Amino acid sequence: MVFTLLVTGCKEEENLVPADKFSDIYVDLLKTQDSIGTAEILIKPALDSLLKKHGISRPVYDSTVQFYMRNPEEFRDFMTTVREKVAALKPEKPEQKPVPEKP
Repeated sequence: MVFTLLVTGCKEEENLVPADKFSDIYVDLLKTQDSIGTAEILIKPALDSLLKKHGISRPVYDSTVQFYMRNPEEFRDFMTTVREKVAALKPEKPEQKPVPEKP
């Protein structure tokens, strides 16, 4: 029984999107939602297109989502990576110079 669990655990990890690539997909999905909204009728085809772009099948994507839902600590680390990638996308605000006062 322990052997079965070990084999199943290893097999599960083989069917997951690597964390760095999954965070890229997630960031792309967030950008898409920002553009088109979150309605499922719009997101589903957009997600399918993103998965194709990244060379990931829907079952592997779904397995990866389920993995993170079952592993909150891994999910927290994943979201930290996503936040960092999103922050890197935002342009830095130019330094604002004070407006001179009128005499």
